[in-house]
Amino acid sequence: MKELNIFEATALTSPNLLTLVCTKREDGSTNLAPLCFVSYLSFDPPMIGFAAGKQSHTGERVRETGEAVIAVPGESLKEAVMACGASTGADTDKVEQFGIEMMDLEGSDIQVPADSRALFVVDLTQTVEVGDHNLHICTIKKILGDEGVKNLYAWNGFTVVETAQMGA
Repeated sequence: MKELNIFEATALTSPNLLTLVCTKREDGSTNLAPLCFVSYLSFDPPMIGFAAGKQSHTGERVRETGEAVIAVPGESLKEAVMACGASTGADTDKVEQFGIEMMDLEGSDIQVPADSRALFVVDLTQTVEVGDHNLHICTIKKILGDEGVKNLYAWNGFTVVETAQMGA
């Protein structure tokens, strides 16, 4: 074994579930931020958390509005997800720029990608500073899923986006 830095460790422990954290932009449209720093936190009550960089527009939006939808994007969004990660929602309408088909979601006024395997409608409960990120601890209000959609994972230290196959 050799000693690794954190970036080398992320490549060694791939794949990581890839999500799109959907928040409401100031103009009412949806901002999409690809994040892998997402984890279930509690079964009772059902809670999930995600970490976003301290300067991130997504973190700012969820702290201002108190809500988000965590979407697990489907395979058709592979290129769009990579493109979303290369720009900020503070000055880019990623949905429009990358041609992402969106849909309304009962119980939320935040639109979500139509091609999603799972959707978690959440309310922000607490924000905790963790190094260069903020951990957003959220209570899950509703979960929707579609087993027929293949979801995406980040591989090789978040440099490759692809589906995964069990046993491969």
